[in-house]
Amino acid sequence: MTDLTPIIYTDTAHTSEKFLWPRSEPCHHGKRFRLSAASGQQLTYRHPTEALFPARELVDMPPKRLRELEQMPNHSPRPSDRPKHPLRWDEECLRYTSQTKTNFIIGVFRGLGMVGLLFFIPILFLSSIYISYLTSKYDSGNILVNIFFNFDWFFFLAVFIFLFTMWGGANLLYRLFPDYTSGFQPGPMWELNRRTGMVKVFANSAKKSTAWKVAHELPFHEFDCYIQSSPTSQGIAQYNLSLVHYSVEAHVALVGMFGVTSRLDQLAAWDMLQRFMDTSQPLPDSPQWEQFRSLDPTTLEWDKEIARPPRFWRDMEDEAFNQKIVELQDRLSAFYFG
Repeated sequence: MTDLTPIIYTDTAHTSEKFLWPRSEPCHHGKRFRLSAASGQQLTYRHPTEALFPARELVDMPPKRLRELEQMPNHSPRPSDRPKHPLRWDEECLRYTSQTKTNFIIGVFRGLGMVGLLFFIPILFLSSIYISYLTSKYDSGNILVNIFFNFDWFFFLAVFIFLFTMWGGANLLYRLFPDYTSGFQPGPMWELNRRTGMVKVFANSAKKSTAWKVAHELPFHEFDCYIQSSPTSQGIAQYNLSLVHYSVEAHVALVGMFGVTSRLDQLAAWDMLQRFMDTSQPLPDSPQWEQFRSLDPTTLEWDKEIARPPRFWRDMEDEAFNQKIVELQDRLSAFYFG
């Protein structure tokens, strides 16, 4: 039977006041490391932390999806494989790893094939019809028959079959060889642990021989957060986060977990991380953490004190949930941009 007793914090567990502690070691960052990991604007710390999270945490996990996850076979907030799973989001830690290269490549082919079938093929068909019309309107006989015979069927069908093979072949590989084609790297890339207050950076998640080897294990309060920007092809700025140790060359690329999004979402993600690691405060009250709230001692006491319904998000009606999204977006805009 699954043990659902709350976790026990260690002596090294993080609280927001630790960000105020002095730092004694000099910075040993090289120029290349600073340019790649510690570029951008350094974000400030919160003391106390704020109960904020990105709006996408609501958009990505509506009540219907939460209920579907609950109904999956053998569902448990503490599955048996959790300790050694390279991807985690629970009351104890955030742990991340990337897709395997095979999964990524097949996913690219599948995506290109689907986009081609949905968008390129209709455009190609209509443009080919128009070109056939232009070459047929001066021919004698029925114009529809002329368009049909002047249509470049060979080229059109070749493109269609090529795109369909990309999309259908990728789906077939996923179905026939799920263990080989879809999955994650053998080990994690990084871990933020609320129970211990520590950040782990792993050596090489792609190789089985080094999959769980820890390169750095350092306190969370010794890390600085940088927000980095890069333009899209349309020239619109997009942002991502990077956690960087103040002294040694250890960093956590948060882009894998929180993506490349708006500045507003990334600022809220940094506040959410600080709240998650701060054991003096309850877990962020977002849908993803709801099933884990009773497993964290601080959060459990907080929820009892305010009489929070244990299924607040999961049992919410769609109309009320959509209103919560609007309210959160307004709250974030007012908090960060005044």
